[in-house]
Amino acid sequence: MSLSINLAPIALDSVASAETRPPKVIEFTTHIGHLDTFLAGSRLLDELKLLNRQKIDADTRIQTLELYRKITLEIGHDLEEVYGNAAVPIPEEAKNHATLAEAIWLETGYGYKRALLDLKQKLINFQEDKQHSLVIFRIIEALKNEALVNYLCYTVPSDTLWSDLHKVYFHALQLGIEDAEVNEHIWSPNNKTIHLVYIQTLLMNLANPQRLSKANIRKMSHYVGSLAKFAELRGMGLIEKPMGVFLIELDSNKPPVPYLKNRNAPSVETDILLVTVEVARHIHQQLKFIQKSKTQSNEPLPATALEVVDEELLKHLIKYFGVTTTRTFARQEKKQAAELAIGLEAASILFRSNKRAKEEIRSYWEIMNTSPDGYALKTTHLTDLKVEVGELVSIKESEYSPWVLGYVVWLITKVQHIEAGIKLIAPSAKSVSIKSPSNTITYNALLLPSMKALNQPISILTECGYLQEDSAVEMKEGIKKSKLKIKQLVERSACFDRFEYSLITDDLS
Repeated sequence: MSLSINLAPIALDSVASAETRPPKVIEFTTHIGHLDTFLAGSRLLDELKLLNRQKIDADTRIQTLELYRKITLEIGHDLEEVYGNAAVPIPEEAKNHATLAEAIWLETGYGYKRALLDLKQKLINFQEDKQHSLVIFRIIEALKNEALVNYLCYTVPSDTLWSDLHKVYFHALQLGIEDAEVNEHIWSPNNKTIHLVYIQTLLMNLANPQRLSKANIRKMSHYVGSLAKFAELRGMGLIEKPMGVFLIELDSNKPPVPYLKNRNAPSVETDILLVTVEVARHIHQQLKFIQKSKTQSNEPLPATALEVVDEELLKHLIKYFGVTTTRTFARQEKKQAAELAIGLEAASILFRSNKRAKEEIRSYWEIMNTSPDGYALKTTHLTDLKVEVGELVSIKESEYSPWVLGYVVWLITKVQHIEAGIKLIAPSAKSVSIKSPSNTITYNALLLPSMKALNQPISILTECGYLQEDSAVEMKEGIKKSKLKIKQLVERSACFDRFEYSLITDDLS
């Protein structure tokens, strides 16, 4: 069985030799464990590059890579703490940490891929299945972690990554080892088989991470381990209900696509299906547990519901794993400049008095396309810009058009620009300040009008987590003071909450 995968080239003219003696490798990993994270990662990367570009027998290569594994995971985690919490566009220091992390996982994958090809050449191998299982598992794990770096930077995993991922999994299928358990002792309680770690990599992509905040991308990267066992991979056959079914072309360089959106005739030989209906059902059960616990405060959350306690993340996952979403409105291409003001504070200034809006709170973007409920934008003006998924934005198409309110639903970063999807919330807003009886601090808030055509009641938008359902709040609009009853939560993002409200007392001034 031939296997063509992406590899680092062998450097026959290399002067330096890679260290493969176990005591020396252990000594090296112990030493760099005490260094600054970036320096330690750089030293590790140098050693991996040296190892991957020299001819070494498969057993020695695997042994050396396994000795590097613990420190690789630790450094990868520490690097993620920097770039995984950075705003977009990513600052230079965080970008360097992300580049280093991606390179480490790329080289780790190179090493195990080289070992896999070397194993195929061995004439006699009494541990063939065991070694193949370990090596393929490690390749997929490295690709999964490389993709996670991309997601946390809002970049798209490469075609090469998807090609290698599918090829090595297909190779495991041909060897019949996809369900063989791999002994794990480090940070991977849910990664036991090639089958499961491959599904995790697929689910992470299908979660549409470009539509998640960085905090939720990181939550999802841990949560996906407990979800994989509920997904099903199967060969092509009769599909009674295509919802929650995704097509994987194992001879392609593409991620899975919803079966309903596939335009090519599936191949029985190289295509398989991923079914996520049970994944969505499991998430829905956890969501019900969490929601029930909110109404029964004396009842602790079940252990399974504690894995992820972010209701909005669970709702997001149900949406993408359960029913294939369809676009409500068609996009229309539109090339036009637009101004954005990012954040609740900026919106409060704009809707209080347009004349007071200072230049520094605005950023300049280009509209790529529009639909009745939003925009797709891009900008090359990255200096002093900070934006994240879930961020409130005010948008103005022209000098004479009004400011309207929306929020960022997805981000993609490119080399020279950033692209963002904006979902519109309201055509106008009133800027107010609020103070809850239990808090002496005054916060900015926006009152949003009702929209009868959309069956949307009047609502109030505040910083995330400040208000609670069924509570009262004091509101000040100019010199007028009122008291509001906070009712049902309408919408929540990573940065704001929007509640229905009603007036208790109209004017306390």
